[in-house]
Parts: sequence; structure tokens; C-alpha cells
Amino acid sequence: MANSISFATFNLYNLQLPGKPWRGNAYTEDEYKAKIKWTAQMLKTINSDIIAFQELWSKECLIDAFNEAKIANDYTLYFIRDNWYDIAVAVAVRKPWEVANKIVHKKFPESFRLIKREVDHAASPIIDEDDDIEVVINKFSRSILQLSIKNSKYDSDPNIEVFATHLKSKLPTQLDKEENNSANIRKHSQALGDALSTIRRVSEATALRIILTNLLKDTEIPAIALGDFNDSITSNALSIVTSQAAYRLYESSRTGSSSDKGLYSSAIMQNFRSIKDYVYTHEHHGIKDTLDHILFNEQFYSYSRNRLWSFKEMRVWNDNVGDGLIHTSDHGIIKSTFVR
Repeated sequence: MANSISFATFNLYNLQLPGKPWRGNAYTEDEYKAKIKWTAQMLKTINSDIIAFQELWSKECLIDAFNEAKIANDYTLYFIRDNWYDIAVAVAVRKPWEVANKIVHKKFPESFRLIKREVDHAASPIIDEDDDIEVVINKFSRSILQLSIKNSKYDSDPNIEVFATHLKSKLPTQLDKEENNSANIRKHSQALGDALSTIRRVSEATALRIILTNLLKDTEIPAIALGDFNDSITSNALSIVTSQAAYRLYESSRTGSSSDKGLYSSAIMQNFRSIKDYVYTHEHHGIKDTLDHILFNEQFYSYSRNRLWSFKEMRVWNDNVGDGLIHTSDHGIIKSTFVR
């Protein structure tokens, strides 16, 4: 499509080479071929300019998928590095879009400090709640891949900053041996593990928000953050990442004419124009939810006075969600298109 750009996010669901371990499992040759074939078909179906991937175990797997789809020459693939030890994000950029710069975020920014010290109640007797807390997490569980992309057709525009993201999942974190050895603690392992995962996910969301604020505040840089955020758009984690940018809901409103550092949701934009109840990209224990998001700043928001692009549509492919098949994915794929 002329004068357009599209972004998609695709959870590959533990895409690993045959015979190589992943979470105590390994694909056979036939299982791997089936998974590559399905992945390749979906790549052709979504037909997106920029694709952010999650749960990739090896760069060779993604290369195999693009070769199977016969679109390898159309894209350039970007990884966090040549080799890694667990699942990671990756990004495919379709020509003529190209990457001017690549940054891998593993450590949290120096500004990240989640600490509230104990109140001196003798000095402040009206305060009757204890709210001291300190979070010592200092890195992302999965590195965030930031690409600065450009297209010679839009030479007068600033580069678009793309953040491929995969925040900590809702699955409970396994307790260490010391805690598991205590029967009194072990019986609460799920609640404690859920709390640990939530704290990490919200911490990662906060660290990402700090990175975004440092980039976007007092600038007109276009930015997209997309991927598996492992939380719904109304969750605390997503509210932190988006900084709760305000939407324009009626014509005479000025809301949304500017949001210096906030992000907007493709899903919310699509729901504004849809007669469906909701979209979903994941199902767990019978509960459907949207965990995968494409978030964009005011340079992509149709009603912003600082826009460069306007939201056209978001599409969802989720027929595979809940099918239980190892060669597909447990997440839906979403794609958002923006036009000039």
C-alpha cells in the first residue's frame, strides 16, 4: 500500500531447532517442519512491513521460516545477538525500510528506583500506614530490542523508534530451594510465585516507561512499542507503559491533540470502530484476554496536531488460540496499519 506502514507482533511459541531443548522438551524433525510451515504461512498472511517476534530460541529458526515463505530477500532480520540461552525477541524489517541504529536493552536505566523509605512516625504522627518498600530488580527478564528505522521516501521525517518487547509472564516464578524446603512457605508457592512475577512485570513496564520518557519527552520522535506485554491494556503494567495517553472521543473535544510522552493502543482504536465486544490474543484456563499490543505515540495518533501518520486499522489472527497444537502458537497475531 502506498504511503503506509504496518507493524505486527507474533509470538512464536517456543520456536526452537529440532532436537534442541526448550523447557524440558525437544521438537522432532517432523514437528519442527510443521511449525516452520505454519509460521511461514502466517508470515505471508499478515504481510507486514515490521514484525516483532517473541519466544525465539535460535536465529536459524526464523531464517528457516522466512526461507520457507520465500520472502527472505524482502526482509532484513535483527536479533539481540548471534546466540542466546533462552527465548528472545527479534524483528523483521521489510525493504525499503532499513535500520539506522540498533540498541539492546538488558539493564534497567539508572533512573529506575522503586524505593519508599520507612516513615519516622514520631516526626509524622498523622501517618498511620507503613509503606516502606524497595524493589532491587535491575534488568529485563527478556532483552528489549530497539530499532531506529527509516525510509528514503520520508527523508524529512525523523526515524521511527521501534521497541520489540516481551515482559515477564503471569506464570508463577519458581521459588528458590531455601523457600521450597520450608513446608510453611511451600504451600503458598503459587501465590508467592504469582506475586514475584507481577512485581517483575510491573518493574519491567516501569523501566520501559523510563526509556520511553527519556526518548519522547519534548521531542517529536515517532515511536512504536509492540510485543507480548503479558497483561491487558487496562492493567497497571500497561497503564505505566502508556502513561495513560488521553483519547479523543467526540469531535469538539481537544483531548488527544497532544501527548508529549504517552502511547495509544491499537486495540482501543479498533474497538472504537468495531461492533464486536472485544478482541483477544490469548486464552488461559478458559479466560480470553489481549496480552499482545501495538502501542504508538502522538506521531501516529490521528487527532494529534503533531501527527505524521494516522491509524487505519488493526487486524487479529487468533483462530489458533486454544487449539492446543504444538506447531502453531498460543497467542494471536496482531497487525496495525498507519497511513499518511
